[in-house]
Amino acid sequence: MSHPITTYLKTNGDYSPQELELLKNSLEHKILEKDEFLLEKGEVCSCICFVESGAVLQYKINSDMDQVVIDLNISNDWVINHKSFTSQRPSEYNIKAFEKTTVYILYIESIHRLIAQSQSFLQMGKLLENAVSRIDFFDNNNTPDEKYMFLLKNKPEILQKFPQTLIASYLKITPETLSRVRKRLSKV
Repeated sequence: MSHPITTYLKTNGDYSPQELELLKNSLEHKILEKDEFLLEKGEVCSCICFVESGAVLQYKINSDMDQVVIDLNISNDWVINHKSFTSQRPSEYNIKAFEKTTVYILYIESIHRLIAQSQSFLQMGKLLENAVSRIDFFDNNNTPDEKYMFLLKNKPEILQKFPQTLIASYLKITPETLSRVRKRLSKV
């Protein structure tokens, strides 16, 4: 049976069987219980994680003590706090399991070793770009309808996995707006 990460990487890069084996040997497999943290505010993000099963929530707490969702991740997603990882500075966000979740962890030291063994691993930079571009999409001036349609087209599983309040926060809209968007688009 194929490893879930190698299956993913084969569709997003060009790696030899030996390189994929090196990668598999560099991974740490971990099971997180619901609400267990991968990263807490103030810690430095030193890894990227691949969600094998379950769901992960990346968020911050604003000055009103409200949870503001930065990213929602499900199976076959890569999870990273990009800003903390690339700057190696303390994170402003928390990353935690929304439900029981299984992840593969690749630490920054392992990434450096892999790149030293093969320049092909530089292709993994696309993982960072994909995570950032998805988050940026929701922070841009797209309409609520465009944001919801993007999610419906690209990650419909998120709509089944997470409650509407978290989805609304992720889309940077109010729950009431999300409800109106869903009602409007259901008539199309």
